[in-house]
Amino acid sequence: MTKVLITGGTGFIGSNLALRHRADGDDVVVLAKTATEAERENAADLEKAGVRLVIGSVTEPARVEEAMRGVTIVHHIAAAMREANIPDQVFWDVNVEATRRLLQAARAAGVLRFVYCSSIGAMGKTPAKPAGEESPCDPRDIYQKTKRAAEELCLEFHRAHAFPLSIVRPAEVYGPRDRRLLKLFRTIARGTFMMIGDGRNEHHLVYIDDMVQGFRLAATHAAAAGQIFIIAGEHPVRLEDLVRVVARQLQVKEPRWRLPLLPIRLAAAVVEDLCAPFGIQPPIYRRRVDFFRSDYAFDIGKARRILGYRPEFDVETGVRRTMEWYRQRGLL
Repeated sequence: MTKVLITGGTGFIGSNLALRHRADGDDVVVLAKTATEAERENAADLEKAGVRLVIGSVTEPARVEEAMRGVTIVHHIAAAMREANIPDQVFWDVNVEATRRLLQAARAAGVLRFVYCSSIGAMGKTPAKPAGEESPCDPRDIYQKTKRAAEELCLEFHRAHAFPLSIVRPAEVYGPRDRRLLKLFRTIARGTFMMIGDGRNEHHLVYIDDMVQGFRLAATHAAAAGQIFIIAGEHPVRLEDLVRVVARQLQVKEPRWRLPLLPIRLAAAVVEDLCAPFGIQPPIYRRRVDFFRSDYAFDIGKARRILGYRPEFDVETGVRRTMEWYRQRGLL
């Protein structure tokens, strides 16, 4: 029986990956926090499925040592995410230094494959389309910089120790257990959604089951060692088309209200800067507005060629399944 460790396993991606490993008969341990309601709900589902939980942070050596015992595959997903008013040092401690210690612990434990979950954010703001693994990286904010630094750390560790690791860069992951797109579904369902900008910017989504496929291929394919793979859906989708699909699945009218992008961006910057000195989470901030201006498309040819990755879910199917899960959980 394969023993798998998943850091950040009470999160959206990690919990789905853990449940898939359990369904396949693997022994699964999760090192993660239960700080939010969503994490606590996921933790309960994991325990019911027979996943062992080690509650703690990847920055805690004792918890890492406990979770690593007997493990053969590590999926390192835990990370400090973009939120307002988090000091830069937290990102370096969690995204880089904790990754360094986890790599060392995995090597000492004789782990056979280490999969590091990076981010398309490591490439920086809006790379030329379609971006691939060899596209230039130009990270700008602290999250992007630390995710890119962790990638470089992993690759150097692989070269220095011939340690079998792979790196995956997820595109915009969505599906059951995701809360990030919940507000989009809710506002469309209530008829209160307003498009900011023209909606012609592209988002490259990947449904969670396809993302899990990418992780598992990166963890088992011999040729994946020392490689970076972008995992995304078959095609990007314009935001206006995504909104249309959501409205169609919800069986509501397509939203028609639009607001100009520039004034909203300026307002978000002002509100965020005013809230920062007081440690207040702003009601609107730059990253939230970025959803309406980010414009991404990716080439998944490398994952196809080397891993045999084949995305199975189109946006229509993925949105429908996500909506059904939201309704089952009483979230929509």
